Amino acid sequence: MTLLVIAPDTDETARRFADFALSCGVSTVVANGFGRVQITVRASRDRACRTRITVDGVEVSGILTRGVGDWGREPDAERAFVSAETYAALWSAIALWPGPVVNRPSAQGFFPRLDPLQLVGSGAVAPPPTVILNDGSAPGSDVYRLPDWTRVDPEVSRSRFDVVQISDGDPARARRILVAGTDVFEVSGTGERLGAGMADLVAPVLAWLRRSGMEFVAFTVEPGRGVPRLLDVSCWPGHFLFPHIEDRVYAALLDRLAA
Repeated sequence: MTLLVIAPDTDETARRFADFALSCGVSTVVANGFGRVQITVRASRDRACRTRITVDGVEVSGILTRGVGDWGREPDAERAFVSAETYAALWSAIALWPGPVVNRPSAQGFFPRLDPLQLVGSGAVAPPPTVILNDGSAPGSDVYRLPDWTRVDPEVSRSRFDVVQISDGDPARARRILVAGTDVFEVSGTGERLGAGMADLVAPVLAWLRRSGMEFVAFTVEPGRGVPRLLDVSCWPGHFLFPHIEDRVYAALLDRLAA
């Protein structure tokens, strides 16, 4: 059994998960793309695909996808394009692979866009009090740069070309939820698995995430009188979010990848 973790070299959470898996006797390799990873995809005329993924010549038994690294910051446009297309090919192959994948990309070579407004439209959750602007500021503690939804320090000055979403939530009421495989934890509290009440409250969010193929993801909700407000979603949760239950989270991911 060999697990593959696709992650940037700087991803400390990926390294810690790999160390945990190795301590459990599971061979695990962290790679940031092709090189040690070899992929073969055979497609027939009836659109059936057979995909084989190996790392260092050994067949992979499970994959955790953690992102793309910093190819988007490549100053040379041509090299950035080649790098982006390479990752798209890698992600498409992982999407077609029939084995267990945590955070499975789409067959078109993309991660799903976890925009909270997609779920707001269904009426299952309420939007947070937000404003979108490209100059100036507004009240709020949560600032995300659009369209990539990366978190921004609200105290750092921004260019007038930066388009951001600023949300004004209530930290005292917000609940941070972590999905790890089939387990769900409330990491804003003691780190215990969700109680029945909270599980019912966030059930539409969990169903949406699982339909998207996301199984290692964090989100924040703010309970209210009606449906909860969905404040943010991230498919790259870091170990700093769950220091008190880190081993339990990695064990849940390991169980999912061994399924």
